[in-house]
Amino acid sequence: MFQVVANSWALFLGLGLIMLGNGLQGSLLGLRASMEGFGVTATGLMMSGYYIGLLIGATMVPRFVSRVGHIRTFGAMASLASTSILVHVVFVDPWIWWGMRFITGFAYAGLFIVTESWLNDASENETRGQMLSFYMFVSLAGMASGQFLLNVASPLSYELFVMISVLVSIAVIPILLSVSKAPEFNTTE
Repeated sequence: MFQVVANSWALFLGLGLIMLGNGLQGSLLGLRASMEGFGVTATGLMMSGYYIGLLIGATMVPRFVSRVGHIRTFGAMASLASTSILVHVVFVDPWIWWGMRFITGFAYAGLFIVTESWLNDASENETRGQMLSFYMFVSLAGMASGQFLLNVASPLSYELFVMISVLVSIAVIPILLSVSKAPEFNTTE
């Protein structure tokens, strides 16, 4: 088990950084929406954009992976997620924020698909459950830890938005520089 996790260290490091950003983003946007005077209904609808994007991304992103591969899809989705958070600072509007949450959800669906299929390919039947449990540990620990980053700067400033973008952007580096081979993508039946 340890060897399998060690061979996928770049993927786990990238996932951890992405989930740090995701944990911070969810809490930050809820707080900031309240501070900006968005109503409860507008805030709820705006936050729901993530889950709609997640659903649509889960159906569309496998086509991207089959055309361009795991590494390029991961890079594109991370870039999309990194960019979408910065738009929140420039345009403070619930509809634009809904669109950016949709894009973030779409991008995160792609990141999850790439990560999970890569880990599935890297593990054997005997280690798959342990590998995926470590994946869930890294995901949830990253998301929970990201919320502590709210203490770094004021939610009313732009710094936390930039920090999320930087975390998601840096997450791509270990995966792009890793020597481990990306899996072949097989179309599911």
